[in-house]
Amino acid sequence: MTLIAGSSYSQVNNSFLSIDKSDLPGSRIQNIRTFNGTSLFGYIDGGADLYLEYGFSSLWVSEIILNGGKYKTEIYEMNGPEEAFGIFSISRFRCKSRPALTPFTCQTKYQLQICSGPYYVSIINSTGSKNDSIASLRIGEAIVSKIENSSVDLSGYLPGFSKETLNNNALLVKGRLGINNGVPDLYDYFNGVTGYTMAVLKGNDKTTLSVKFNNPADLASFAEMHKWDMEKITTEPFKTDSGEVVRKLSDRHLIIEIPQ
Repeated sequence: MTLIAGSSYSQVNNSFLSIDKSDLPGSRIQNIRTFNGTSLFGYIDGGADLYLEYGFSSLWVSEIILNGGKYKTEIYEMNGPEEAFGIFSISRFRCKSRPALTPFTCQTKYQLQICSGPYYVSIINSTGSKNDSIASLRIGEAIVSKIENSSVDLSGYLPGFSKETLNNNALLVKGRLGINNGVPDLYDYFNGVTGYTMAVLKGNDKTTLSVKFNNPADLASFAEMHKWDMEKITTEPFKTDSGEVVRKLSDRHLIIEIPQ
């Protein structure tokens, strides 16, 4: 983790993951700001609640001038790899390519998004040119090279699916705002439900939900809300009256298949 020194960067907390000119020769890094906790509202007033719901720790943001282009660079540190992937998964959209910086990378004309360890990184350019895409990758490489933490492993949520399928298509949601932003069609299905983390994988004929509850009591409350007979929900698939196929992975973990 790079520590920024010097009077011009006196506002930067040394615990923030960051990059400087030594990481990007020929660059200029300016307008550095940092945020933690609820101070995030001072940066993204309308969107801070979502990050806080997932588990936000800190943010380092700057403008990086490189090869004649300007790149808004945000490094969000979340409370863990699941939280970082969750934000990444509901933020990525129509990836033009998936550069091999990490298993979780999405590049469009105007943005490069990366998830690595507990970090979600967004690099935005204004022109969408090939040169901007290349420069964004250089910035992304510099950031990723400083991250030593392990990234999330989604196979524990959705066993039986390929790693490529999970990495490229799964969503991870926590709470109401995560559902609103990632899978709004499930809002009513989870309305009022708390104390869970859910992986979602949409297929051609069904949507698979992997729901980890904080404790068995939360799972039981969810089943009661849907009027499921808990005695029939075992490790074997059980088709409910409303058409879902449900099975247990543990006493606080359900796999639910909802037909399309």
